[in-house]
Amino acid sequence: MHLEPFDLFGFQHLLALSIAAVVIFTVSLYFRNKNNDTKYTAGIAIAVLLVVQVIDGILNTFTFNHVWQEAFPLHMCDLSAFAIAYYLWKREKIFFNCAFFWGIGGATMALLTPDVDFAYPNGVFFPFFYIHSLILLGVFFSVIALNQRPYLNDVHKVIGISLVLMIFIYLANFLLGDGANFWYLNDKPDNATIMSLFPDPPYHILVTIPVAIALFYTIYLPLWIKDLITKND
Repeated sequence: MHLEPFDLFGFQHLLALSIAAVVIFTVSLYFRNKNNDTKYTAGIAIAVLLVVQVIDGILNTFTFNHVWQEAFPLHMCDLSAFAIAYYLWKREKIFFNCAFFWGIGGATMALLTPDVDFAYPNGVFFPFFYIHSLILLGVFFSVIALNQRPYLNDVHKVIGISLVLMIFIYLANFLLGDGANFWYLNDKPDNATIMSLFPDPPYHILVTIPVAIALFYTIYLPLWIKDLITKND
């Protein structure tokens, strides 16, 4: 079968982004005024879909002949999926905070600059957009339907957790050997992303860390501005 190369911001890409945005906000807004039991059930459904999709991604590692190291769900988006799924189940806020910044920062970047080589109907296309959109659905469902949000101190906590986790992820890459590039700590992504502008590995990490920290604060900026406006009213 002849497959067309994936066209960044081409028709299929823009259509996938549009569908994702419509579903995310429609579902979140629909449940905003429902009772707590209904919201909890909807949250559990999203959590189950997330866990199932992560497991499916592990199985697809072998289906699509990827390197065996990819079977480990250690990418930031995998951790975002587990974090928001656990929050929707147990409602422990630290997991929401991590998913909020990892999900919006990581999943959004993944959707805007997908690590996809071929257009639909390639078998990687749909699962890639589905899982990353599902992560954002979990996050925005929590924000819109459950009225959850982070605060400035939460940004600092997530940055600290991320830096500690980065050490363990780096060690995991080292122990797993060639083929392991979780959090892109060993090498930059193959496709064009903002990291393409960074220095060659391993020096790209020296730029990645401050850029990631700046991204977390940028994600929080609209909430900070909202708080300032509310405080001054």
